[in-house]
Amino acid sequence: MRPRRAIVILAAVLACASAAAPAGAAPIAGATYTGTAADGAQVSFTISPDGTLVTSYQLVGVPGNTCSFFANGDAGAWPGAPIEDNAFTYHLRTAIALQGSFAGTRSASGTFDFHQDATSQTPACDTGLVRWTASTTANPVPGQGGGGGPGSGPGRRHHSIATRISLRRSPRKLGGRVTSPTGGCRAGRTVILWRGSRRIGSTRSKAGGSFSFARSPQIRGRPVRVSTPARTARAGACAAASSTFIKG
Repeated sequence: MRPRRAIVILAAVLACASAAAPAGAAPIAGATYTGTAADGAQVSFTISPDGTLVTSYQLVGVPGNTCSFFANGDAGAWPGAPIEDNAFTYHLRTAIALQGSFAGTRSASGTFDFHQDATSQTPACDTGLVRWTASTTANPVPGQGGGGGPGSGPGRRHHSIATRISLRRSPRKLGGRVTSPTGGCRAGRTVILWRGSRRIGSTRSKAGGSFSFARSPQIRGRPVRVSTPARTARAGACAAASSTFIKG
């Protein structure tokens, strides 16, 4: 007799979210991507207005070997998954492994793997590694150029210059650095501090790319990250970047 299918709801809580391997195009800021997985599941996720964070996601109708899964992360409740090198990953212990990358103008692809441990009343359930694809009909915001990557006005295309941003904690402050092979993409960059998906403050990087924020009570012990939006420099288009989350 075939086991009765159970519905397992995986709550979206703070977990380790970090960058995946580099991909070919930046996501469209503020866009919602929708698509399907190889197993027929429905996939959707939304990008932050600055293009550096997956702010929410939902996977519906995911069949496992002895159950079915549903997973979601709501904007504001879920801290999100930072986008670095045009890719993202999200892990919730052994229950969820989700990764994606943006390889085309309005397209994304990736994999997920859901797992539920056995209990005294139910067997273990697992999806195995499942591939998914998604797309959006949204248009790039002004300044992003075609396909969501950094650029300028219509008819002009700029070479995209790689940018990374890091964040670390010390007893009195949060500090970090914007790194790039081009000095114009390191100095004077707008750096935004986020607590989950809430914007806390901003500053500008110094000549060498360094920056800092005070460890205020509203961020101590909370998940925080920093991002820098794309901008156009003389040498080309400085890519947007995000750090991973750390404890503030």
